[in-house]
Amino acid sequence: MKPGTVKICGLTRVEDVHGAVGAGADLLGFVHHEDSPRHVSLQDLTSLVAAVPANKSSVLVVVNGDPDDLGSLMKTSGADLLQLCGDQDPEDFESFGFPILRRIGVQKGALVDLVRWFSAAQAFVLDHPSSAGGSGLLVDSVLAAELAAAGPCLLAGGLGPESVATSIRAVKPLGVDASSRLERAPGKKDPQRMTDFADRARQAFALQETQP
Repeated sequence: MKPGTVKICGLTRVEDVHGAVGAGADLLGFVHHEDSPRHVSLQDLTSLVAAVPANKSSVLVVVNGDPDDLGSLMKTSGADLLQLCGDQDPEDFESFGFPILRRIGVQKGALVDLVRWFSAAQAFVLDHPSSAGGSGLLVDSVLAAELAAAGPCLLAGGLGPESVATSIRAVKPLGVDASSRLERAPGKKDPQRMTDFADRARQAFALQETQP
């Protein structure tokens, strides 16, 4: 995963996939979890993933599931990466056939969990610990910076156009991930906010590269 990666998550409509691509997102996330207001069915998931261009990557976001079931879901949907947000054990996913993003709740002691997943996860998504995702709440930047220094991390948790540059400066993550703050309503993205978010993130990452 390249430095400065931008992920837009919680996409539920083809027009929002096109909007995220137009904004310049590198990763496009789709939530398959019935308790989420951004949940998409397997049929819709497959259609949405099919709308992602070959030069972008799709991320299937789940909370629970065992490796066999999730592997089948990945193959059926056509997604490129799997984001795990539940209580899975890293040992069960060390031989998983797809790249894994592991959600880490930013709180005291989280570094232990992050290190446990080094053998199974390609990168980590730092999110607010209050829920499995989509909380709209900013994380503790001091704790997040410690985690971002320990491994490849995408910073999530309440990010939007107004907060992304400040958060990048404070945490210095590999990339950023946003969902709820880019919406007009749950599951319905605002094209302008997606563009503003991606633009300001790229500017902040570019500025970071010029600083010692």
